[in-house]
Amino acid sequence: MHALIDRFLKYVRIDTTPDESSQSLPSTPRQINFLAVLEKELKAMGLEEIHLDENGTLFATLPGGIEGETIALLAHVDTAPDAPGKNIKPVIHENWDGKAIELRNSVIIDPARSTDMMRYKGGSILTSDGTTLLGADDKAGVAVIMETCSRLLANSSLTRPKIRIAFTTDEEIGRGMDGFDTKILNADFAYTVDGGPMGRIDTQTFTAVSAVWKIKGREVHPGKAKGVMINAVRVAGDILKELLPNEMPEKSEGEEGYDYPMKISGTTASAEIKMLLRDFTSSGMEKRRERMKAILDKVQFVYPDAKIKLELKEQYQNPRDILKVDRRLIDYALEGSKKAGVPAVESSIRGGTDGSRLSFMGVPTVNLPTGGEQYHSRREWIAVEGMELSVSILFETLKIWGREIRCQDT
Repeated sequence: MHALIDRFLKYVRIDTTPDESSQSLPSTPRQINFLAVLEKELKAMGLEEIHLDENGTLFATLPGGIEGETIALLAHVDTAPDAPGKNIKPVIHENWDGKAIELRNSVIIDPARSTDMMRYKGGSILTSDGTTLLGADDKAGVAVIMETCSRLLANSSLTRPKIRIAFTTDEEIGRGMDGFDTKILNADFAYTVDGGPMGRIDTQTFTAVSAVWKIKGREVHPGKAKGVMINAVRVAGDILKELLPNEMPEKSEGEEGYDYPMKISGTTASAEIKMLLRDFTSSGMEKRRERMKAILDKVQFVYPDAKIKLELKEQYQNPRDILKVDRRLIDYALEGSKKAGVPAVESSIRGGTDGSRLSFMGVPTVNLPTGGEQYHSRREWIAVEGMELSVSILFETLKIWGREIRCQDT
């Protein structure tokens, strides 16, 4: 366990925040710097076919494995831009007593606001110091995959499938699969290690669309504004006013979708609103698209001289139907979780992973948990014992794949 935690603590201290405004791939060189660290570690461990491609994906192959299906393991190296990701100072709360954890800047991690935190009472909880996020999303996944590779190499007699590794960039800004080469990956199935609480195997994600409103107004001295000024800030305000209050993230749960206005900026002359639209069904997403278009028509009618542009862009889709075609990917993960001592159920992740898009690129992908919660915030936490369970689940799942392939051969 110490090696696993040492990896994680080392990784989270490396800033890998992406930059949505950048057009480069990956969006920031600091992500490549971290991949270079991982590349050296993979070589030192003895992995083969290590390749860092020009688009910012690090590939590798675990030597050994029996002929049959090849299984890929993926995690992303970037952390969410929603909270600061530089100068992370991780804190270990050993022998946690089950009470709220108080960090700097009045940041409080309340177990009542987490699904599974009390599972780890008496164990060790990892957090930031409260000034940044922790980076467990998805440095935990990276550490779990690296530690699993190390343990598999130490068990050379173990029957397992061929295993490919891929560490991606820019997942948190929806670009993790931009330029991703499935031919280089060369895998039949994949697991992303990018989940939260234990006891869940994620087989559904949101269908995701971004909505960007761009408004052009007309500036003039406010004393001479009558009949001349078109205030883009007011137009933006009217757009936001038309959104349905009960369709917001803070009002939704389970398999309910939402319309999320996440960023607004502007002046009289121009304004911009960035939104996320999320739904678990294609029909539900189509209704959200149509609702945005109806708002555009209504607000444009009120401000005929304003130039209002709505850009709707698909980000990823729910892979549910693809994963139904061959259930081994799901069933083996459920069995592996049970063998690791964590009975699990199929679940829907209220977000997305690289696997959402990868499934539609021809590599069906299921998401596995890492044992943390409240990601994308200063209240982010992960349990040491949860990460160890994540390694165990992955280890046991790969053993089941090896058993299945061996049975097919005989």
